[in-house]
Amino acid sequence: MALSIEEAREVIQKRKHRQQINRAIWQQNRIKFFAETHITSDLTQPLADFMNHVKKILPKDKYNMFVELFRYPLKTNEITGICFDKLSRIFEGRNPAFNYQFVNSDLRDDWEWYRQNKMGEPDIWSTMAWEWFKTDINAVMVIDLPSDPDPSDRYPQPYFYFLRIEDVIEYEADPKSGEMEYLIFKQPEDRTAVIDDQSFRIFKKDDQSLIGSLELENPHDLGYCPARFFWSQSVSLKDPDVKESPLSKELESLEKYLFKYVSKHHFDLYGSYPIYWGYEPECHYSDDKGNYCDHGYLKNEDGINLMDAAGLPRKCPQCGDHRIVGAGSFIEIPVPHGDPKDSDSQADLRDPIGIKTVDREALDWNTEEIRRVKDEIINAVVGVDSNILNEKQVNEDQVKAQFESRSTILQRVKRGFEKAQKFVDDTCCRLRYGKDNFLQSSINYGTEFILQSVEELTDQYQKRKNAGASQGELIALKKKIIEAEHKNNPLELQRALILNDLEPYCLLSANEVKELFSDGVVDWVTLVIKLNFANFIDRFERENMNVIEFADAIDYAKKIEIIFEQLKLYANEQERNRESDPGNVPGKGGEE
Repeated sequence: MALSIEEAREVIQKRKHRQQINRAIWQQNRIKFFAETHITSDLTQPLADFMNHVKKILPKDKYNMFVELFRYPLKTNEITGICFDKLSRIFEGRNPAFNYQFVNSDLRDDWEWYRQNKMGEPDIWSTMAWEWFKTDINAVMVIDLPSDPDPSDRYPQPYFYFLRIEDVIEYEADPKSGEMEYLIFKQPEDRTAVIDDQSFRIFKKDDQSLIGSLELENPHDLGYCPARFFWSQSVSLKDPDVKESPLSKELESLEKYLFKYVSKHHFDLYGSYPIYWGYEPECHYSDDKGNYCDHGYLKNEDGINLMDAAGLPRKCPQCGDHRIVGAGSFIEIPVPHGDPKDSDSQADLRDPIGIKTVDREALDWNTEEIRRVKDEIINAVVGVDSNILNEKQVNEDQVKAQFESRSTILQRVKRGFEKAQKFVDDTCCRLRYGKDNFLQSSINYGTEFILQSVEELTDQYQKRKNAGASQGELIALKKKIIEAEHKNNPLELQRALILNDLEPYCLLSANEVKELFSDGVVDWVTLVIKLNFANFIDRFERENMNVIEFADAIDYAKKIEIIFEQLKLYANEQERNRESDPGNVPGKGGEE
């Protein structure tokens, strides 16, 4: 939709999306309050809302203590950090694929260079875009062209950036895709930008309107507005322009957790500073100035407390240091005296001093409750944590269901990023090369995600092996362990998979293969390769090249066959050595 200047002014005057923008800002500020790390508060409204809620719950004295114990950074940062760290596994998917089709390969090669070296892909999505995802879910992505392009580049140089929802003045968007028909937003130095399906325009503000004199107009031939809501998923069908963050449904729980955590801190102080009680000492100290002792502190003859140099009540020199030493509070109890007129009255036989200890059950309950709420939030955001699964006795079907739940959540986040990146990349390709030269793209972050650690997978592998699992299941688990161990290093992952395919009986230990050799199941050469596998691989790479680059142009199965034949030659050398030296055994006469 192309906006004329008068239409743009009319749209700004009506501001029909003002309420949606305000609701989106309100939600984001609440998310930032719990998720964004601050040393001091930069979000006055969410803080005020939270404190007003606490004020209605607690009596005045306890509220004052709550305010005193409330400190930045907030403890909820830890929970949200765990959640987003787990969700970031969408960038560690297996077999990610980024395919772009052009009318010729030269344009594709240029685009691959441009997107990696100029746009910073793919890392920009797991770094900058991820930060916007965490706290600014309602941001808008804008694809633009520079006002001063690089003359050394023969193509236009499009780029994209994120726009805060607070800077959006008005827009019109498709409720399903989030793609804009037009977008009007604030620019620095009293300027207003208008983007539609025909051009980029910047206006100077004047006294009458945000749309004053035209300063810049840059037409494009996209046929659509190069702007889109970053995120696609909405909080509801009735409110499609307010986007749903992974934390949106847990904001109330985060508020509960923060309240409980600060309250527990208050309760912990009671355990750390217990209450002691004892009979008040009878002190009759007084000095020549008329100052006297009153419960361990000095008062003048007018009954006013005397202060020391630090501004604290001055202790009695006779009994002031005889009270509690260390943490805690001391309460004095009047000394009981029997009534001499009453023969039945008895002296108080209680201990002269005692301590009121903390309720340990209450302390334990508070600790467990804090942990429960924390786990509840994390499980709701990312699915059941694998650590919890390890602590509980759950059957295989329950484990499978929990991992499917986590995978479903990751798939949802992954699709959101794939849609966002596809819109940016498609638009940049059309702006750079022309819409007739760019055909289509396919963005896929991977089909599966590594949801378990190496330790968890290894433990699962051992249990399945002891339970008699099939070779196929164990091989699949072994590959998952390798992928998890080298998930951040593609070259090491490739090497580990090759070595796994080369090693004889890769599912068995060296001792297990020795037993098979004793039973006549395994021949001498296979045993020698198994026992000297690392040494033989090192020798092969010294004499040839590393196993990744070796014969990489031929069929993979043929490559494995060639390398293994060379390992057999090394083993046969040891066979000849064994014949000349019968005492030689596998693993002792091999490569050093």
